Amino acid sequence: MSDRLAVVEERDRFLVVREDDPSDWLCAFAREGDFPAERWAHNMAHTYNERLELSGAVRPAVRSSRG
Repeated sequence: MSDRLAVVEERDRFLVVREDDPSDWLCAFAREGDFPAERWAHNMAHTYNERLELSGAVRPAVRSSRG
């Protein structure tokens, strides 16, 4: 199991979710006015994942070379 976070885009919001269980969301950023919801969600997930990797708690995500 991974403790990493990911971002899920919905019609009216961006969710920050557990990578292994996208139904388990931690935070929602609503698309409203000029608020940069997508940027905030991605920044939150990126910052958390980066610190998690630096702590040695998990290995970095592996990107598949398969198309």
